[in-house]
Amino acid sequence: MPLALPPIVTGISPIEGVPGTKVTIRGENFGNRPEDLIGLTICGVDCLMTAEWKTSNKIIARSGAGNGKGDIIVTTLHGSRGTSTVQFKGYQETMGPLKESAVWVDETIFLNMAFGRKRPMSPTSVLQDDPLGLSVEGNDQKVLEEDLEEMFPGYSGDLTSVKFSPEWFLLENHLSTSFEDLRAGLSCLRRKVEAQKEGQISFLKANVGSVIEQLDTLQELKCKFESDIQEYGRNSTQLLEKSIIECKEEADKLFEDVLQRKDRADGTRNALNVLHRFRFLLYLPVNIERHIQKGDYDVVINDFARAKSLFGDTQVPLFRRFYSEVEKRIEDLQSVLGEQLIRMPSSLEHQKKIIRNLHHLETPGDPAWQCLSAQHEYILHLLMSVRDAHLNREMADHDLGSGGGKTNTGGTGGPRHATPAAKYNKIMMSSVGEWQATAPVRVLMVEEICEVLSTNFPDMWKLSQAYFGGELLPPTAQVDHFKHPRCKDMILELLDVFSGVMRGAIMPLSLHPDGQNFRKYHVWPEVSLDQITSWLPQVLRHVRGCYNTLLTLDLPNDALDVVKELIFDLRVHCLTSLFQQTVEHLRNLHTREKWQLEVDDENGGCTQLPHICENVIVECAQLVRETVLDTSHRETSLVDHPTVRRDILTLIHNVIVAFAQSLEKLSLRDPDEDFGDCHVSENAPGIEAQLLITLSNCAFMRRSILPRLSDSLVRASYPQDEVKEAVKQASRTYRELQDRLFEAYLEERVDPIIGMIERSMYLGHYDWEKVDHPPTDVRTYVKEILINITHVHAEVVGVWPGLVGGLVGRVVEGVGEEMSRLIACVGKWSKYGILQAHTDLAALTAVLRNHISSAASASFQEAIEMLPKLSAAEERVKEEVLQGFRSKMRFLLACFLELEPGTPRFVQLPTRTIM
Repeated sequence: MPLALPPIVTGISPIEGVPGTKVTIRGENFGNRPEDLIGLTICGVDCLMTAEWKTSNKIIARSGAGNGKGDIIVTTLHGSRGTSTVQFKGYQETMGPLKESAVWVDETIFLNMAFGRKRPMSPTSVLQDDPLGLSVEGNDQKVLEEDLEEMFPGYSGDLTSVKFSPEWFLLENHLSTSFEDLRAGLSCLRRKVEAQKEGQISFLKANVGSVIEQLDTLQELKCKFESDIQEYGRNSTQLLEKSIIECKEEADKLFEDVLQRKDRADGTRNALNVLHRFRFLLYLPVNIERHIQKGDYDVVINDFARAKSLFGDTQVPLFRRFYSEVEKRIEDLQSVLGEQLIRMPSSLEHQKKIIRNLHHLETPGDPAWQCLSAQHEYILHLLMSVRDAHLNREMADHDLGSGGGKTNTGGTGGPRHATPAAKYNKIMMSSVGEWQATAPVRVLMVEEICEVLSTNFPDMWKLSQAYFGGELLPPTAQVDHFKHPRCKDMILELLDVFSGVMRGAIMPLSLHPDGQNFRKYHVWPEVSLDQITSWLPQVLRHVRGCYNTLLTLDLPNDALDVVKELIFDLRVHCLTSLFQQTVEHLRNLHTREKWQLEVDDENGGCTQLPHICENVIVECAQLVRETVLDTSHRETSLVDHPTVRRDILTLIHNVIVAFAQSLEKLSLRDPDEDFGDCHVSENAPGIEAQLLITLSNCAFMRRSILPRLSDSLVRASYPQDEVKEAVKQASRTYRELQDRLFEAYLEERVDPIIGMIERSMYLGHYDWEKVDHPPTDVRTYVKEILINITHVHAEVVGVWPGLVGGLVGRVVEGVGEEMSRLIACVGKWSKYGILQAHTDLAALTAVLRNHISSAASASFQEAIEMLPKLSAAEERVKEEVLQGFRSKMRFLLACFLELEPGTPRFVQLPTRTIM
């Protein structure tokens, strides 16, 4: 072994003391164990016997009888003799009258002390009295102690020290004393010594009797010893020993029989003592059975461990027999604990306790892994059992015709008019009993399966963590890391089954058609969208709660991703289903039309349907935002997913357009269609008024509702670009619907007006060729045209004044085309017939001048050009007739003057659309 560094002492505490002082020595290289310390000297005195090695840097020892300053030298086994950078000062303790001492101390100085004012204040002052009898007062000159130690190495100025140096004493105490005084002091010292000698002789004289008696006793002992030698010789002890042995042999002969009986009694007594001593083993089999029945397994394990340590290796047949019985009982206990270990359900602490007990009993195999596998099978069985029980219940309900769900008959307006948001709010407001009674079977299954996984899976995961952490293994066993993949597969299998059961019940379309899971989990009967959609937020809440429980377990990411993907798909499914159900609700909104018109000067007239549509869409969007779009911990944001953003655009567009489809059903239905599902109100107006009101509702949606919807959806955290695009596309749909309603209304109103012109013009077999008198008034067919147009005007103004320009203008276009056709069909004209035709056309164009578009103006101009021109006299007659017409028909003509030239029109005639 290589030599270590020599020890070095760098510090001591205290730095001085009397012999026996406890000294703490600090330094370096004091060895690595107590055996390495082989030598320790303090001030040249060996102190190894009192040394106590603490660390390689610390030793505690007692100082020896060294006097003065000296080094502390440590010697180690491999580092040899060391050095010291500090010194310890040893000194002899001065004995006083109050201090105990093992040697005689001359106390005459204390006995001769005078009492009173001359009595010294302390023993120290007495002990320091000068032996020369000289006064030291005024002796201020001193020699430094360091100089004295250098001049007299190894000596001291202490009178009680064995190394006392008179020179040291004189230099220290009498440096200034004169030689004559020192001679006088020497004489005083000699007198003191002589006085002490005289005192010893006096002591002997006073006790001479005792001394003589002691000498006589010693003389008597000497004589007795010499007489014994003469009588017995110098080996008297051998003769005594021989006599004792002879006595013993004789005694054995006399008491041999008694001693044999005593030996047998002692043997019997010893056997009884042994039986009493080892009754623990003899009673142990019965005690084990009793404790097993009570469930006190810890007591059994402790007793078995004790018996094994005492009798495990015994060769005594009786003990082996009883110990084998104990082992049989322990095997029975191992079987009982093994059955309890795999019996489920069981708490985690109970399972850990059983596993530890089996380890203490040295059970073969791996109990912890068996428990983990049993727990996996138990949870898997629970999941499938819950699924099968609810599936059988729903199949039975489906066979009976209920479709596997309950119909919600509560709420305002019945289930037909209940929105998804209203249904969800009613679900949240219901009590537990109502919720259980009305919830679909598969929703109840979701709640129970989430509860099963949240309750049982954490214990299994914690058990696996404790197993692979070595907590559930015997002290000598090692963790089998090859079981890690199997454990991970069990965890993933449970979560895959959980996900598959959820997908099969709630969203079977998310299962891959070609996969095994599709055949395994796609077993639920199909249900209508209305039965399950309103419960999807509740389903999502249960799954999220289960996911939050899993997040607290610190599972691996691939295990959490299974449930994370399930939640993502469920959120998308919930988003889609809520919007789709809202679409279906809005498509049937026409059944709630009451045809009660509310006129607003700013927005025109509309019914409650547009406002109902807006409220339904906003409620749906708010419900989706609160239950689906809001992201919980470690969930993927839907609005940031590109595919979901496109789906949101489509869903928002569809839900807005659904109301347009409802409006189309309301007014543009086929006349031969069965009206049974439309629920037409008893107070419904005519088809023309219905078209006009619907047209106003459609225009109100474009002008007011769609911008408000766009703002509401953006505020609800929906992606702005997709919302704007969806509203823009929906606006085009409403515009197309508006154009169709416009044309339908015109078809209902213009055709009758145009159809009556020819009939009214030739009423009474009127013939333009046979007119033989000048006109006195505008003909009746012109007035009838104006009255019919006035009726259209009044009808439009009552609903939406903004449509007057467009609708009346289109009626005037039809009238102009019909007038041009009828004029062109006249073969011959009389003089007054021409004048009458000019007058009629002039009356129409004058009254309708504010409603004549360029197309209508061209038609009227074409009709006028087909007539011969009038002379100046005829022009005056025409003006007179027109003047009378205006005077007589002023009330009728007043309604045509409300739309003055320059007033902005809401309808642009060339494009036939409403702004």
